[in-house]
Amino acid sequence: MTASKRKLLKAYVKPEVHQRITEHAKRTKLSASRVVERLLETGKLPDRSTDLVIVNLLQVNADQARLGNLLLKGINETADGHLVREMQKLLTEVRKTQGDIKARVAELKP
Repeated sequence: MTASKRKLLKAYVKPEVHQRITEHAKRTKLSASRVVERLLETGKLPDRSTDLVIVNLLQVNADQARLGNLLLKGINETADGHLVREMQKLLTEVRKTQGDIKARVAELKP
């Protein structure tokens, strides 16, 4: 087992602050330590809905990848030049959409 790069920090806070941290940790399904860490790193409390949006975008990106792979397979198996050009246009749009999705996920990640 590798040594943890994390350090123990003990802090005394007011009861109402402690309650807010633990409630937020339960609501977002994160540890209290992670809530405090993200608060200090980003200046805002972690938002579970942002995590869900990221997961959904990554699922769409995976669907786009599967579609792109199917288009490539179709291009390789089709002899009709006009159809191949149309499929290549679609493939270009799919790859552009994938790039857009990756950029959005990068913007959303804390």
